[in-house]
Formats: sequence, structure tokens, C-alpha cells
Amino acid sequence: MLTFTEEILLLLGDEEGTFLPIRQHAFECALAGAVLMDLAFAHRIDTDLEALIVITADPTGNPMLDAILAKIASRTGTADTQSWIRALSTEDAAWIREQALSSLVDRGILERREERFLWAFGTTRHPTLDEAPKRHIKDRIARALADAIPAPRDIALISLAHACQVLPELFAGQEIEPARIALLRRMDLIGREVADTIADLQRTIVRAAQAQAQRTQKRLLSLSVASAAITSAIMLAPRIPVPDRFGTSVLQELWLNGFWQQWSGYLLLALSVAGLVVGVAVRKRLISQITGLRRWRLAHIAIGVACTLALFIHTGFRLGANVNAALMGFYVATLLSGALAGIAVGAAHRLRQMTIGRVGRPRNVLLWLHVMAICPLPALLAVHIAAAYLY
Repeated sequence: MLTFTEEILLLLGDEEGTFLPIRQHAFECALAGAVLMDLAFAHRIDTDLEALIVITADPTGNPMLDAILAKIASRTGTADTQSWIRALSTEDAAWIREQALSSLVDRGILERREERFLWAFGTTRHPTLDEAPKRHIKDRIARALADAIPAPRDIALISLAHACQVLPELFAGQEIEPARIALLRRMDLIGREVADTIADLQRTIVRAAQAQAQRTQKRLLSLSVASAAITSAIMLAPRIPVPDRFGTSVLQELWLNGFWQQWSGYLLLALSVAGLVVGVAVRKRLISQITGLRRWRLAHIAIGVACTLALFIHTGFRLGANVNAALMGFYVATLLSGALAGIAVGAAHRLRQMTIGRVGRPRNVLLWLHVMAICPLPALLAVHIAAAYLY
């Protein structure tokens, strides 16, 4: 019998080995909850309002579950279910995912396929070899969402899929009654397998996922606001004058010494290329959204902040003339539109709480402007570099 972790991975994957576009924090919390549900159904753990309790540390026979069980049993002191979901989603989610995928590969259900992007970003796809297990899982969920009396495992699996918000994707074109999902989640499981534990896990998975989302959005918002503020200063602040050629200062060395001008330009070019590569990889889902999409999105914004600082070192925020002015204008537009798009994403939760309308449209417009501002940069940059070396 498949574990909950293996079942949720099969539900989220497609024939080509890619995963449905879900939020990473929700997926990580669902993986943690899936492992705890497996241990609960195996009668190894139980919960109350204050603590998750190990009933017995006897091995289950599944190496992944036994490792997590040993970790829980070795912890001194007490911790509640939500604390364990947070801990496992932060510390062990990637390992849990890899163990479950390896198990599915060993069973002949999936195939492991390694791919590289620009020799810098690696991704592993897991195309489906045997569709029967996934069809069986979806049939169980479909029956449970209809009028059939569901089994306890099916209720738990629906809760995990609901936490990942993938039920509409799995059953596209079919009407799913929210009342039915709510009924299943509230269903009385007394007398069935580990009812209280499953009910508690179903509640805490969503709470832990929401808390993690808010922390990520705060980081993204902070970096984006910093980038927008610095970029706005480029346009609004007075131009910094070129230092006296006969004086001695750091600015003189940066802006008049050909050696430092050259290397500050290389630094800015390297950061720009890195930002472009990361942005394309994130946008085109070339980076695994399960293991690193959120972190690479934050890295993309951080590179944008670094580009702004490198731009000051190279230019002093002076616009220049002709081709240089055009290059500076499009580069600043790229930085500002990217920062504003990051603010739209990072502040989305707060805007919804303030009952401000849909934030998806402004975000998409800003992302479109961000891409359009990038398009002329390669040609302008080539002219700029050629002029610097030829004249």
C-alpha cells in the first residue's frame, strides 16, 4: 500500500514529470502532515490539545517513516502537532520528498530523469510509467467527493489535497461542492482509525502553511521595497557630480580610473546576467518549485538590489547621453518594474485583508513591463561596450 506522501506526489505530478503549480510552503506542510498521518494510521503517534505523543517507537517497516518516528521519539520535552509540522516542513521536507519519489521509482511507477539548464540549474523530472495507481487514487477521491461513504484514509487524503489547493486542478471541468469538502473534514471518525489525530492534522496543516506564507511574503516585500526606494532615488536625487580630476577621492578612482570603471562594469554585467538567468529559470519553472522556487524568487529580488548598488559604483547614477542615456533609462525601468512587481506579490495578503480588489492584474502588468524593459538591454549594452573599447 502506498503512503500518504507517495499518494500526494502522484496526484501532483503529470505524465511528463512536472508538478502542478502550487505554493511551496503549502506543499512542504502537506508532506510533513502526510508523514504524521501515516504514523497515526500505523498507531505510532497520538495527539491531544497540547502535545504530539509517541505511542510506541517500534519500526513500521518503512525507512522514511521510521526515521521520522525516531526523530520524534528522541525529542526531549513536548511539542504540539503544529510545531512538528513546522519543524518537519522546514528541516525534512526535501528529504521526505526524495525518499517518497525514490520509493515510487523503485516500484516502477515513476522514472527518474536528470536535466540541466545552462549548466547552472539542475532539475530532476519524474515521468509516470504506470498510470494505474494515480487513476485509482483519483477514483477514490471522486467517490468520496460524491455521495459515497468515504474511508478514513480517503478523508485524510482529501484534506492533504485541499491543503495544497489542487482539487480544482485534479478535477478540472467538474463541479466540486465546497460544502461536501467541509462535511468530509468535519466528519466524525470516532471508532475509526486514530480519528482525533487525523482531525487535528487536517486543521493544523492549513494553519502552518498560512503562517509560512506570511513569513515568506514579508521577506519578499522588504527586499522589494528596498529595491524600489533605491531605484526611485536614482531618478529623483540630484546627479552626483564628477570629482575634480586633480583631487584624490574614492569617487575619483571609481569613476575616472579606467581599471575600476572596467571592473565595476564587469560586476554590473555579471549581476545582471545572474538576475536574468534566475528570473527566466523561475518564470519558466525550470527550477523545481518543490525544492527551491521560493528561495530563488527571493534571490532574484536580492540580485536586483545588488544591481542597483553596482549601478551606483559604475555610474554615480549619472544618466549620460545618447546610447548611454537610453541604456540607463531602460535599466532603471527594469529595476523599478521588477521591484514594484515584488511589492505586489509580497503585499498581496495584506491587500486582500484590506478588501482591496484583485492584485493579480497589477502584478501581471508590472511583470509584462519588466520583461518589455529588458528586451532592448542586450543591444544597447553591446553598443555601450563596443564604444567603451573602440573609442
